[in-house]
Amino acid sequence: MSVHESTLKGLQEALEYVRGDKSKGRSVFVEVPDDEINFYGLFKKLSANNRKKAMDYMNDLLLEDAV
Repeated sequence: MSVHESTLKGLQEALEYVRGDKSKGRSVFVEVPDDEINFYGLFKKLSANNRKKAMDYMNDLLLEDAV
C-alpha cells in the first residue's frame, strides 16, 4: 500500500469514527520508565542555555558510540 493510499484509508476511517463507527477507533499505549520521566523533569528545570549544552554533549556522546 502506498503512502497516499495509506493516508487516504486513515482519513476515511477517521471520518467513519467521527460519524459514529467506533470500531474504527484506535489507541496505542506507550510505557515510559520512571527514570526517563524523572530525567525529563530535571531537564526541564535547566535554563535554555544549559539544555542546549546538555543536548550538544549527548549528541557528541552518541556520535562517539556510532564510530
